[in-house]
Amino acid sequence: MRLKRPAKYGLYMIILSLLILVFNLLFLLPKYDSASLDSYLEEKIAWKNEEDSVITDAYKIYGGNENELYLWYEFEEWNREKQEVVARGSSPMVVLLNEQREAVGHTTLRDGDEYVNNMKELVPFFVRMRMTTGDVPRSIEHAIEIQQADLPPEEEEELQLDEPSD
Repeated sequence: MRLKRPAKYGLYMIILSLLILVFNLLFLLPKYDSASLDSYLEEKIAWKNEEDSVITDAYKIYGGNENELYLWYEFEEWNREKQEVVARGSSPMVVLLNEQREAVGHTTLRDGDEYVNNMKELVPFFVRMRMTTGDVPRSIEHAIEIQQADLPPEEEEELQLDEPSD
């Protein structure tokens, strides 16, 4: 029995979707201490140039094992008074975990010509297949935009604190 072209393409899409689902189920994320990871990234990797600015950050985990997490991390230094980004940093990295699944170290991938070879050395194939090539994932940028939208200018926050509550 021959299938018509639309039915054949529909069957191909179903098979492809099932393969993607199975692939993702085979490589689940390891357990990790999210509070430890959050504080590690903010304290050891992000930096501030201005005293009155705030760090807004986000990350996306692509995979890992018992000892490592493979993720993309971006942070932006947000000036609340001017409502603008002062500085930013972004990089795919390998975060090292201890036995309690807490972040204890990291390795960032090299830039430029060494990026591709360094990615192959540090990141397993199944993780490389999931990672974006070069650009910060849109989900990370969106998460940072949401954080910045929730931060009013300092003068507005001071006015809200001065007003008596009912």
